[in-house]
Amino acid sequence: MIIFAKTTEFIHFFIFIFMKRLLSIIACLALTASVVSAQDEYRHWFMQLQGGVAHTVGETTWTDLLSPAGAISLGYQFSPVFAARLNATGWQAKGALTGPVQVYKYNYVQGGVDLMADLCNLFGNNKIDRTLSPYLFIGAAANYAFNNDEANAVKANFPADNYLWDGSYLGPVGRAGLGLNIRLSDAIDLNLEANGNATSDHFNSKIGENPDFQFNALAGLTIHFGRGKAAPVAVAPVEPVKPAPAPAAEPARKPEPKPEPKPVVEKKPVEVAPAFESLTENVYFIIDKWDIRASEQAKIDKIVEVMNANPGVKINIQGHADKDTGTASRNRFLSEKRCQEVAKALQAAGIAKDRITTEFFGDNANPFNTPEENRVAVCIVK
Repeated sequence: MIIFAKTTEFIHFFIFIFMKRLLSIIACLALTASVVSAQDEYRHWFMQLQGGVAHTVGETTWTDLLSPAGAISLGYQFSPVFAARLNATGWQAKGALTGPVQVYKYNYVQGGVDLMADLCNLFGNNKIDRTLSPYLFIGAAANYAFNNDEANAVKANFPADNYLWDGSYLGPVGRAGLGLNIRLSDAIDLNLEANGNATSDHFNSKIGENPDFQFNALAGLTIHFGRGKAAPVAVAPVEPVKPAPAPAAEPARKPEPKPEPKPVVEKKPVEVAPAFESLTENVYFIIDKWDIRASEQAKIDKIVEVMNANPGVKINIQGHADKDTGTASRNRFLSEKRCQEVAKALQAAGIAKDRITTEFFGDNANPFNTPEENRVAVCIVK
């Protein structure tokens, strides 16, 4: 018994240290994601309401150990990939004795914190308006179990060295799972989630070789606060140019006598290079992308050549996205990134930063007639 008690203390200490380290990792990753994405449109709060069924692993058929389960969570999306949430789960769990089988139920509530990762955005497919958004999470929690009267009513059937508890029980939990958000609107997703929770042997009042496990299958809603609501960029209206008034007709004059023609001496004209006035280049992009393609690099090279030959000129880069694709907030983000990529390419080629200005219009001011042409950064050199 002394050796067993020492072993149990060691397991509890190990679980405590694991939870402490896990919480530290979650905090560091969340802080890093927050700093990296400080200018990103993805940041917003969300709430999840879930209900379903739980199964506590025990010594009888799995159908005998099914129980109702519920969860409520409050989270924050730090970046396209990472989010964190605080959650409260619980309701009912079951345990069983063998020979003959006796099933007993008890209640619990569990509070914890999870780090979540969007699986699509994790591999670079950053879209804020995707229909299906699978995610995984890992977290830690504290489990408070109570109302174990049914187990204590058959106390005599438990072995003397079991972990039968009376009153209440508090223990650590490690948890992980997979979920899927199905987009219904900017504000609401249908949510499906499956998760597993590892607790100590005390949870179901039974001694085992492994920690107790409880699995949950949940469905519900994910409610987003402010997703996809970036303010559109205001574009100043262009005033039409009024035609200049026609000049007044001059009165007719009498013809003056023509002077005698002088002999013409032919002179060779002096060739003067025309002064530079302006250059416009349209750098086109693929849908939902902002990297400069090899086919468009020649335009960047031409701009650099002209600006090097005319040190006094400056360039204005105007970013656009086509309004037929994506949301207003996503298109605003794309138009800004396209401006920035062209500006970076010019600076990398030696053009000073103070000679470059950028503007981005999202899908509010499409300059061309087709969606393909409006995925563009218009470069005007003057």
